[in-house]
Amino acid sequence: MWIISRVFGESRWTRAIFCLIVLQAIFAIAFEVVIFVFHNNEINLINHLNLSDKESDELYIAFANARSLLVYFVLFMIAQLFTVGLVVDAIYQRNTIQLIALVAFELGMAAYSFIQFHQSSTLFSEDGSGLSHYLGDAYHNSKWAQITQACTMCISTCIFCFLAYKLYLEFGWHIYKKIGADLAMRELIEHIILSCVISILALISAYWGLRRERKPQMYMFFFSCLTSMAYYIYTLVQIAQNPSKFLGSKAFLTFFLCVNLVLILVSVPIGVICLRNFNLGLMNHISHATASATSAHSMAPLGLEKANSTRRWSIE
Repeated sequence: MWIISRVFGESRWTRAIFCLIVLQAIFAIAFEVVIFVFHNNEINLINHLNLSDKESDELYIAFANARSLLVYFVLFMIAQLFTVGLVVDAIYQRNTIQLIALVAFELGMAAYSFIQFHQSSTLFSEDGSGLSHYLGDAYHNSKWAQITQACTMCISTCIFCFLAYKLYLEFGWHIYKKIGADLAMRELIEHIILSCVISILALISAYWGLRRERKPQMYMFFFSCLTSMAYYIYTLVQIAQNPSKFLGSKAFLTFFLCVNLVLILVSVPIGVICLRNFNLGLMNHISHATASATSAHSMAPLGLEKANSTRRWSIE
């Protein structure tokens, strides 16, 4: 009982969707086994005809097509068991995205149950081999099981979509209470988003400032680097003074904070050197380097390319 309460909680919707998916897997696998047996019987009859009548190549093709369907029957049974595992994991993790994926997967399996019936009913009637006449009563003997399978999957999928919607609302409320109402979690998320935005803006500012020789953008980059350095040093001091607060991430944070400090200490001096070369041909040099890299892969003749490179070298 403790395991059931731990996995499914106290919600009736979680228990309902688990019972539904288990019953669906049991009935679907049972009907699929019946379909597999009847279809395998057809294949054995075709194999007997194949051995007794070597003159018709159409029998070989029909035999191969019939055998190929057995693989899909087995995959459909495996998919049912896979769905049970995914549902348990989605319930335990309270994962709304996984619920949406499961709804799509259920719709796909329901659609396949109808496709399966169509494939089996038209397998020998459209190939021109006349096997439907040879098979007699054994031809598509699993029709009742396939119709029942399609109806079962259709009803089960509709109920599953309803229960998944109820769980989506329940999990959404649980996530809101955990993240939206938890001030510490909200501050953490806001901190992560703000850090990502500042980092991306700093990189864009540095790139645009170097490409266009814009000093304000470079000053913005230097300012963001210095403020980031101050924040990293402050965080390292906090880790050293309150190690119990960062017990689970002390080594991880310390390592990456030191890496970031080293990168800033390298990036700022290089940025200052580039800034001092503004209006001294830096932009022309970057443009020339880009053009040279592009022309290095041109399709010009070998002799002409060599002459052009010699002429450019003499001009420079």
